[in-house]
Amino acid sequence: MTKPLSRMTIFGIAVMWFVGGGIYPFLSHATKTINPINIVLIRAWGSASILFLAVLILAPKSPRSFKFDKSFIPIIISSAMYSPLCSISLAWSSSRIPGAISALLYSTLPAMSIIYLALKGQRPSKLAISGVLVASVAVIFLIGAPQGSVQVAGIFAALLSTFAWFSATEIWIRYESGYPLIFAIFLQVFIGALGTTIVHFVLKAPSVHVKDVLNPTMIFLIVALASQYWAYLGISRRVSPALLTSFAFVNPLVAGVIGFFAFGQKLGVIQLIAGAILLLGVFLVVKSETSG
Repeated sequence: MTKPLSRMTIFGIAVMWFVGGGIYPFLSHATKTINPINIVLIRAWGSASILFLAVLILAPKSPRSFKFDKSFIPIIISSAMYSPLCSISLAWSSSRIPGAISALLYSTLPAMSIIYLALKGQRPSKLAISGVLVASVAVIFLIGAPQGSVQVAGIFAALLSTFAWFSATEIWIRYESGYPLIFAIFLQVFIGALGTTIVHFVLKAPSVHVKDVLNPTMIFLIVALASQYWAYLGISRRVSPALLTSFAFVNPLVAGVIGFFAFGQKLGVIQLIAGAILLLGVFLVVKSETSG
């Protein structure tokens, strides 16, 4: 019999589902006035600052355990994949395609996880596979035909971001650093911020302005990123790949609702029906985690 999910795990999943879904429409909105690389830079250092405060409060002695040895290499690699590679690719694509399409591409993550497990010789439960299939079909209709121009380069950039996220996750799960969790997460984000700074300098991106940092949209994106990293990396070793990546199904639904109320985007009857079917698929994935 599978053990029931803890309250903290459920909370982490909820953060990934609902906070993560809000990122897409807000990110697309932010690129209208702020350079995509600057968005990533501001978010990286902002979230690193929040997580550093969390370290000081929750595990103030943990920095003393840091060692620059071979166990640090996977952290560097996964950090570079999350940011700058994943973050900049997503931000850059958000200036060229609607956020709904980015969400659609990220909804391939659960299917990637199922295929990856099969290649490794691990057999996912039939209930999880059924949930992934149902949600995958539903999310296509949920997205529908998003408004705005679509550039092929933007789609490829979003796809690159998806692959980078998946690869970084697998590295993070496989190579455990041994550090206290919150300190390991901080290191992940801090190293990514350093990498983003290097990219910002190499590409000679525009200077960051105080008004951009204090932009309400950016403040939301900073807090969302910090909470997303904390939740996602925190539960990544405690739940199945299907449940871990289930946020990729719920995010388009949340993005659509926020886009409708905050940015005046339209939702059709087909999208509403697809949203209900999508929730059924997610229910099956969650049930596969909590049933024997």
